Amino acid sequence: MSDNYILDFFKKAIAKGRLAHGYLFWGPDYKEMKEAAFWLADFLKTSPFDILYIIPDAGKKEISIEQIRKAIKHLSLSPYNSSYKFAIIDRAETMKLDASDALLKTLEEPLGNTILILISSKPDLLPRTIVSRLQEIRFKPIPLNRIAKEFIKQEHINILKKPVNDIFKYIEEISKNNAEIFSLLDSWLFWFRDLLLKKTDNKYLKILREIQKTKDLISITNVNQRLALENLALCIKS
Repeated sequence: MSDNYILDFFKKAIAKGRLAHGYLFWGPDYKEMKEAAFWLADFLKTSPFDILYIIPDAGKKEISIEQIRKAIKHLSLSPYNSSYKFAIIDRAETMKLDASDALLKTLEEPLGNTILILISSKPDLLPRTIVSRLQEIRFKPIPLNRIAKEFIKQEHINILKKPVNDIFKYIEEISKNNAEIFSLLDSWLFWFRDLLLKKTDNKYLKILREIQKTKDLISITNVNQRLALENLALCIKS
């Protein structure tokens, strides 16, 4: 198989309407599996508000039942502005026994608009009752640049390095074409999502939320698109 076989697998599953409610991503590289989980959420145009990412809390070695209860509550709510709610549990083998037991009921009675992804390099440490209810995806490393090509138009990223006046001129041209507007927003979403994956920083999370908010405004209201993009650019540059 080629190194993008997992991406191809999910594209085919989506096209045929055969997405499962739960997946176990397992392999040697946590980072690659995490990137692929977020890639799937992005590919399904899932809002950042509808994605919950869980990993053991700082200074802790285990995922607690409180964290799993938070995931269960997240999945029980209707999507904010997406087709799906995502819960991604990284280093899932570190779940405490009571956390695994709490998660089991959600796996037994999944909601139709939810996708739960467990990420693990040691799937044998997970309870069989959990694993048996998940579709297993064995991973080989997936180069980030291969994933990025699905979303990023490089000129949309390069313009962010320019002065604000140059960005405004660029936006003036972009705002004449709806397809380019969403290409720009998707490029910025994926770019800052990648930065957030590499380094947890509240400023990246704030920017992601502003990009999504702008995308929502342009999608469902009669907002002045050029002005909305200019305000977003100012937020990013600040």
